[in-house]
Amino acid sequence: MKKILVPKNIGFCFGVRRTVEMAERLLKKYGEVYSIGDIVHNPLVVEKLKSQGLKVVNSTDAIRGKRFIIRSHGIGPDVLGCIQKKGVYVFDATCPLVKRIQSLIRKLDNQKFFIIIIGDEKHPEVIGLKGYGRHTLVFGGSGFSKKIKKLERVAVIGQTTLSFEEYIKKVRYLIGLSIAREMVVYNTICKVTGERQKEAVDISKNVDTVFVLGGRNSSNTAKLYRTVKRYNRNAFYIERLEDIKDVPLSKVKSIGLISGTSTSEEFIAEIKRYIKKIGYMEVQYNDRKA
Repeated sequence: MKKILVPKNIGFCFGVRRTVEMAERLLKKYGEVYSIGDIVHNPLVVEKLKSQGLKVVNSTDAIRGKRFIIRSHGIGPDVLGCIQKKGVYVFDATCPLVKRIQSLIRKLDNQKFFIIIIGDEKHPEVIGLKGYGRHTLVFGGSGFSKKIKKLERVAVIGQTTLSFEEYIKKVRYLIGLSIAREMVVYNTICKVTGERQKEAVDISKNVDTVFVLGGRNSSNTAKLYRTVKRYNRNAFYIERLEDIKDVPLSKVKSIGLISGTSTSEEFIAEIKRYIKKIGYMEVQYNDRKA
């Protein structure tokens, strides 16, 4: 039997679903809403919202309407202040986990901590988080140790979409630098991201081919793809249905489906329909028992 193995955690996470549903409600009610940057990292989802009236711009200067929605990744307080000064009504669709981290950074800043954010300095979540503390630094790549001197108190947090393995590796590096008298480390990695990483490893070991579904601009989807690729060389990044059509499947008996947290159930269903039409049966993957 040719089969598609589907994990428990697939499709939108809670935070993305909340953002998309809020945007849909606002667009239905008002017809036009602005955002700075894509509100979620998935081109198909954003294209659909744009067709309903979402106006995606790159700066506060480009906002011409009366209503604005904050993307799931959040924005910094300075950007928010600029938007509010324009007299625009703001709807906050920030992921609740990101919102809690923003509050945590404010609290740590008031307690005189120097805050190190482990993550991609170009990612919108990290760009936004930096603004909630007066003394913050992003640890993303090499040359980090040259940017800091001996500190008194350091708090370490991580971008929510990091893999826990990646986060711990960088935390251990920081500890080894002995950069502060006191260092506090917070686990701010999204639980759903961690669960999907584990499922991705399990499924990758038990199928012939893996399809990783999601936007190429999605941080968590890209990390899933890199994880899958370590365990299964027949891994393919699928952003649109057309991406599947060039994948050789004649000798493939089992396909694993993995998705990022900003991949819609609508797209996943479309992929399933296509694969089932060529002779595959869906099987729920559960604790290595499928």
